[in-house]
Amino acid sequence: MSSFQVWIFGDVWCRIWLAVDVWMCTASILNLCAISLDRYVAVTRPVTYPSIMSTRRAKSLIAGLWVLSFVICFPPLVGWKEQKVKENVYYQYGNYTLVSVTPSPAPPFPCPWTCELTNDAGYVVYSALGSFYIPMFVMLFFYWRIYRAAVRTTRAINQGFRTTKGKQQPVPVD
Repeated sequence: MSSFQVWIFGDVWCRIWLAVDVWMCTASILNLCAISLDRYVAVTRPVTYPSIMSTRRAKSLIAGLWVLSFVICFPPLVGWKEQKVKENVYYQYGNYTLVSVTPSPAPPFPCPWTCELTNDAGYVVYSALGSFYIPMFVMLFFYWRIYRAAVRTTRAINQGFRTTKGKQQPVPVD
């Protein structure tokens, strides 16, 4: 979008631009989820971490996140958009004309000089859940678990220091 808030590149480039924008933002957020998972495994299973998070598994996880990001951004490209309001439809039945009237007046035509993401309620909920809310809860879950593991480890270390401080070290005899 230019500083004049006018889109001059047409509908096809608009849809591509919006899809790529949603794709990259979603991929970024999902990669933050992958980082939180990786940190969780590294903190809670440090000894077995290298076998759990192998290079192959890490590459598969990253590829899967990019595919999932694409699945979230793709629907508007293939038609998940606002439903167009149908105009009145006339049916001829013998000497009678039946009219199908839309319950509400059609909204004004969208400006051809703007480039905006669909406002279809279904897609908005779908993309918000997949791009923001579910990843947010995943990250909160893993970072909460990391915090709890850190608190347990700190307590164990402090208890270990207390028990070793209280004991007298034997003096070696020559």
